[in-house]
Parts: sequence; structure tokens; C-alpha cells
Amino acid sequence: MRRILECPKQPTNTNPHPEIINKIHDIQIITPIFGGGVKAGENDQVTLIRPSSVRGHLRFWWRATRGAKCATVAKLRQREGEIWGTTENPSHVALQVDVKSPGKTYSCAYFPEDKNFPRFEKNHPSYALFPFQGNKRDGIPPANCTSNVSFELKLTYPQSLSQDVDAAVWAWTNFGGIGARVRRGCGALYCKNLSPSIKSLNSWYRSSMEGFGIELSRLQDWPTMPDRFLILDKNSTNVLQGWTEVVGLMQTFRQGQGVGRNPGSSPNRPGRSRWPEPESIRKATGSRYLRHSRMPAIPDDAFPRAELGLPIVFHFKDNDDPKDTELYPVVMGDEKTRMASPLILRPMICRNGEVIQLVLKLNSSSPDEVILKKASGNPHFKKLSDPALASYPNSPLGRLKAGAQSRSSSGSALEGFLAFAKENGFVEVN
Repeated sequence: MRRILECPKQPTNTNPHPEIINKIHDIQIITPIFGGGVKAGENDQVTLIRPSSVRGHLRFWWRATRGAKCATVAKLRQREGEIWGTTENPSHVALQVDVKSPGKTYSCAYFPEDKNFPRFEKNHPSYALFPFQGNKRDGIPPANCTSNVSFELKLTYPQSLSQDVDAAVWAWTNFGGIGARVRRGCGALYCKNLSPSIKSLNSWYRSSMEGFGIELSRLQDWPTMPDRFLILDKNSTNVLQGWTEVVGLMQTFRQGQGVGRNPGSSPNRPGRSRWPEPESIRKATGSRYLRHSRMPAIPDDAFPRAELGLPIVFHFKDNDDPKDTELYPVVMGDEKTRMASPLILRPMICRNGEVIQLVLKLNSSSPDEVILKKASGNPHFKKLSDPALASYPNSPLGRLKAGAQSRSSSGSALEGFLAFAKENGFVEVN
């Protein structure tokens, strides 16, 4: 007679599919979120964080990390489709978002009764949030944002894809965000298990890149991770203040008195720009306010700030100066609608709760040229960086003082900003 063995008291293998990995990440949104729901740029209290939005961010960060080793765009798309799915084939990665705290929704700014310009809430940097400021004359109120949101990200995927998925989540939670304006720090994320220790940032970055199999490659046709980034360690615990300060660094570089502008005649009247764009637009349009005579030392055929992201809308306040114009990228002869900034500015929380300010420049290509729309003939310009842009007096890309090196000897606004950050206490993590 065949003997029937007794059932074990508990299963010897608690995972019926050992080749399948299930992970849960607890994630906090540490700066106000704009969008992330059904409508772009608008907060949705029903679907605050859409799984499809999360998937889109993870796809981007996979391309920037594990996708960097692909030899061509075709191979990148093929591998991306194998992992994250295509319109014909479903993804091998299942994800679910469970919001644990919906946070608080409020207006990011308000209009004082006697002013046409908004006043933003404390430590809500206007330079990052200007698209959400509204318009008092047109009756458009400032946009709402949501803060103090936390959620669980539940992932299920084959073990064979563990490095691909884990690399994307690691990069997204430490360098990315959710919603709109994430490269200027909106909707920044924090996941304690994946965040660094303040005392070992170099080894954390190096070991993470090695552990996830992220290869630093030549410049690709898509953004990829750099071999270094910049941080400012101030031993602070105020996330919003850190965000305001790191975004303010960019504002000073582009528009600050003594850097991007000449000193003004009064606090409310900033001086003229030290960048070439105003003179270039005046020359292209043939318009000029008589009080703003030609500044002969500044080039009038260049748009260096195009490297920092496009489009740019140029507005002159005086009637006889040029009307509003818009600058767009041109790549291989094709006009594009935008070029995302390669610079990521945001606060980062370490495991011990300390806040550091982060500047990360993705490896990416600049456009071949730019087109100035709403100007007569929509002229094209190719001079986005040039040594001459660092050699004229008071150039934002030039020497801080006599005898010093230029911020960018090649006349690159990207290089210039990174040098400016180092002047203000930022150090490299590599």
C-alpha cells in the first residue's frame, strides 16, 4: 500500500514564483507637486499620482541609467520595449501606487490688492514657479499645489530585470520627481532606503552605479547619467529653504545684479543684462529703446542661455524695444517645440534627515542652432557657445576677477553655471 506523507506545517517555499520579485518602496514628495494627475500641471484630488505618470518617469530614468550602454537609439527602443512594454506588447513590470497621505492643497501665491504681480508663499521660489503665477489682468488665479504627500510604490517584475527596475527607481527617487517642473525641484522625491548617507556620498554614488550595472558611456542621443554632480552641505533640515536657495543660484546666474545684470539705479529697477541675447534680439528685429544704446562690447549674434533649456520667451518692458519673441531649438534642420534643461536643481534628504542642495547636469547634446520666432523672418542662430562669449568685459561666463580663470573658456552657459555653483560653496561628488 502506498503511504501518504503528512503535509508540512508550513510551506518550505513561501514564494510560489521564486523568479518573480515583489518590492514596496515608501516614498515622500518633499516639495510641492504641480500636476501628476489627469490634467498636465493641475492637481487631481481623486488621482493625485497616476501610475502611468510614474511609469513614464521610470522609463526616462531607465534610459538615463541602464539604457546608456545601448549602442543606438534603435537598440535603446528595442530594449526599453522589452522591459517597459510597447503599444503591441505589455510590460513585464507591474506597478501600483497607493497614496498614504494626500497632503494639503493650497494656492502657491496670491495677488496683493494694490499689485498686479503675485506674491509667492514663503520658500516657494518664484523663479521655479513662474508658469503657475496666474495673471491678475486676465482673471487667472495662481495655480494650486499639494505638499506633504506620501505613497507606496508596489512593483512586480521578473528577477532577470532586477537591475533594470532597481536602477530606474534609485535614480528617480534621488534625482527626479513627479508632476511638472521637476528639473527645477518641484515634486522632488525621498525614499529613505535608497537615499545616501551624508558622510559617504562619493562611495554611495560609485557603489550604486556599479551595483546597478550603470555604465558611463560616450555622449548619446538621449540624456544619460553623469560621472559626478554637485552638492552644498549646509547641515540643514529645512527642505523648502534648501530648494529656494539652489533655485536662487540659477536665478542669480541668469539675472542677478553683478552677475547676469549690471547694478540698477534703485532696488526696483535692475540694470541692463550682461548676456548677449537682448542685443542679439534688438539687432534681429531692428527695434531699440533710445535710452538703451548699443553696448558695443557685448556680442549681438549669440544665444548662450539656450543651453539651459528651451523655449525661452523674451519680454522687453519698454515700448520702443522689441515685442515679445520666442526661442526654439533646431536639431538637424528640424524645428522642435522644446529642449528640456539638462540641469536638475533640487533638495535631497539624507538618511539621517539632513538636507543637501543638489545640482546634477545630465549628459545631453545641445541643439545645432536656434530659431527666433515672432521676429522678422524667424532668423536662425548657431552661436550658442563660443570663446568670445567669455572674453568681453563683465561677461557672466568670464573671469570673476583679474588674473582668475574664466567660468567657461569655451563660452558655455552650462559650464559657466557649474563654475558659478562652485564659487558659491558647491563641491563635486564623483
